[in-house]
Amino acid sequence: MEGDVLGGLMRWQVGLWLIGAAIGAVVLVARAFAQRVMRGLDDWMDRVGKDIRRVDDELARLRAELPLHYIRREDHIRDMAAITTRLDRIHEMLFLLIKEGRRYGE
Repeated sequence: MEGDVLGGLMRWQVGLWLIGAAIGAVVLVARAFAQRVMRGLDDWMDRVGKDIRRVDDELARLRAELPLHYIRREDHIRDMAAITTRLDRIHEMLFLLIKEGRRYGE
C-alpha cells in the first residue's frame, strides 16, 4: 500500500512537471512572439517618424516660400482698382483729345 501511495505521488509530480514545462514553453513562445511584434512596431514607428519629419520639413519650406509666390485677395483687388482707375483716366484723356481735335480740325 505504501508503494501505491508513493507511486501515485510520483505520477502527480511528473504530471505537474509536465504541466509546468508546457506552461513554460507557452510563455517562452508568447514572449518571443511579443518581442517580434514589438520589433516590427518599432520599425514601423521609425518609418512613420521619418515620414512625419519629412512632411514637417516640406511644410516649413512651403511656409517660407509662400510669401514669394502668393498674393492676397485684398492686395489683388486694390491693385486692380488702381489699374482700372488709371485706364479710366487715360480713356478720358483720349476722349477729350479726340473731342478737341474734332472741334479744331473741322
